[in-house]
Amino acid sequence: MDEFKIENIPLAPEHCVMGLGTTLIVAPHADDESLACGGVISLLRKYNQTVYILLLSDGTLSHPNSLEYPSEKLRNLRENELMTAARALGVPVENIIFCRYKDRHVPGLQNPDFNEAVSNMNKIISIISPQSIFVPWRKDPHPDHIAASELFKNSKIGGAKIYQYAVWLEQIGSVEDFPSADETIPFKLDISSVLAKKQTAISAHQSQISDLINDDPEGFKLSSEMLDHFKKPYELFYISK
Repeated sequence: MDEFKIENIPLAPEHCVMGLGTTLIVAPHADDESLACGGVISLLRKYNQTVYILLLSDGTLSHPNSLEYPSEKLRNLRENELMTAARALGVPVENIIFCRYKDRHVPGLQNPDFNEAVSNMNKIISIISPQSIFVPWRKDPHPDHIAASELFKNSKIGGAKIYQYAVWLEQIGSVEDFPSADETIPFKLDISSVLAKKQTAISAHQSQISDLINDDPEGFKLSSEMLDHFKKPYELFYISK
């Protein structure tokens, strides 16, 4: 649709983030917060808004066969990378919440632990009282991203407004995965003034973008094409109608 051509989507100026207030960034994996929301996080801090980052998974399946980085060591590495990224974006590490759900098993609707996970989300929301919550787009093609969307669709978010982001949609999404004009309102946020900080945050996730872990032939690494997608001077978000 024409209204979803990127050049036709309105560009919001950076100062619009002042209206977001206290914000919760929901990241299925350590790096999602920087890739999709590094700009908005940095801008929120630039305008003295409080930001919390909620990391859902333990990230241990990015390199499942590594002997040098067994599960617990890999989890700790990825959590430390997130803390480094958060500092680069201006978020204090005490504002990071680690859920440690198993990678690729963040509880979604079909998971027997879903209701307990929703209860946990409700507790977190009640403590933080966010005015804005950023979650993955409900059809972002990764099981943990879909589960994250389902968790917050079923949580008691109070008066918080939900903003949705996509990480994998452009790369591996099918036609039916993309938002339609009937269900969402897209907007771009101008992040040009903080783009360098976003890139610094992304670079903190060395386990995901480099050969830091080099003893797993099946290990995951973000492609250069994927990383290029997140070098743009704007971030794209969706608001459900």
